[in-house]
Amino acid sequence: MIGHGNLLVVAVDPEIQNAHPRYCPAETTARQVPTPDSASTLPMQVPEDAARALDERDFEAAVRRALERDPPRSLGKVALERLRARWGHTMRMLRPLGGCATGNRLQLFSSGDEVWWEMWTAMRAARERVWLETYILEPDRVGTRTLAELANAAGRGCEVVLLYDSLGSYRINDAMLAPLRAAGARAHAYNPLSPWLWRGPILHRNHRKVLVVDRELAFCGGLNIGEDYAGPGLGNSRFRDSHVRVEGGAARELARLFVGTLAEIGAPAPATAAADTAASCVPERGSLIQVLESNQQRKRRAIQRTLRATLKRASSRCWLTSPYFVPPPRLRTALGQAAARGVDVRVLTAGPSDVPLVSLASQHVYAWLLARGVRIFEYGTPERLLHAKTVAIDGVYGMVGSFNFDFWSWGRNLEVNLGVLDATFAHELEQQFEADLLGAREVRASDLAGRGAWQRFLQAAAFRILRL
Repeated sequence: MIGHGNLLVVAVDPEIQNAHPRYCPAETTARQVPTPDSASTLPMQVPEDAARALDERDFEAAVRRALERDPPRSLGKVALERLRARWGHTMRMLRPLGGCATGNRLQLFSSGDEVWWEMWTAMRAARERVWLETYILEPDRVGTRTLAELANAAGRGCEVVLLYDSLGSYRINDAMLAPLRAAGARAHAYNPLSPWLWRGPILHRNHRKVLVVDRELAFCGGLNIGEDYAGPGLGNSRFRDSHVRVEGGAARELARLFVGTLAEIGAPAPATAAADTAASCVPERGSLIQVLESNQQRKRRAIQRTLRATLKRASSRCWLTSPYFVPPPRLRTALGQAAARGVDVRVLTAGPSDVPLVSLASQHVYAWLLARGVRIFEYGTPERLLHAKTVAIDGVYGMVGSFNFDFWSWGRNLEVNLGVLDATFAHELEQQFEADLLGAREVRASDLAGRGAWQRFLQAAAFRILRL
């Protein structure tokens, strides 16, 4: 990486440059950037109701279109009408929990290298802003490449802001961030580990993974930034994860959430944080997305409330993927009650785990769930671990994001999920779930019968430790 005044030019590895057709050197993606006196760079605080301008009629129309498009083929006419009525009522009830946007285009990624090329390409094409929020940022090939792309964007005149968690990204130091800051970017650590800089309980962490590019493009999901989360071309394929590319108004809702987190840590709002209001017309096509957050310090529990509400209203199936599966009592009860109603409730969780204590704690709740009809599958090998966090319900509703079914996500971390009313997207999540089952084994009650007293004690102890 070579600095020239305010412009940083990255020496691109030819192997990386040629590995993806959409990835090109920075010189070929130069953009006309806004001048300092342009309206888009004027400091402006995002209003609380930014990007929530869908009026009641537009919202109802968006819900109706979402439920009429690509309906589950297995349902008869009467059952389909009941499904539409149930989910129409559910979405109206959920609307106050988070900003909604319609007309979004979604692309689902399930690990591999492609998502990294997509994100880097988006950074290189940015005209105005690149905001990145992450839990883990590693100083490896993927991490340093990402920092280089951020620096290049800043050098071209884009407003670049990096927000990283100080615990998850403990390997990152000021020296590694110096080139980024020299290019004009900002980098902020969330809840620094130094006791003189704490802004909350030490275990209150920022677990979100969000990239916002300009006004209409964002990425969100479970991917941290490092080789463990990339495929064999860029990394080591250690984790099977899920991430989405979002194009549309939902990107502005993610931007609003990002600005709010900066305010929480006392950092100034980005200069390009002009009011991101929703479009005046509602597109006829595209997904209806609700951006849901969890922030216990601010008493915001939109993800938790949405999960419980959608589980309560599930009528046919609920397939969820959570690598760290230690559901708090309310979520556990919601899963058990859904299965008892006859809903096909399946949980895909990690077999081998990068956090062995969580695996022990998960096994403590297995018997209770199995007794109520929940099916549990354990995925992976020591070389290939599960890290995706998704939910698919009734073939029409899906969730993807950073939230785990555990006490950390429930009560400590900052999290963000996308709630998507779109049968096509829900079907994609179900297809990925079924593909993952091929690499999983089902846990049966007979597997638990042979546990000795010592093993049961360790599992119960792990569960109680994680509740602290």
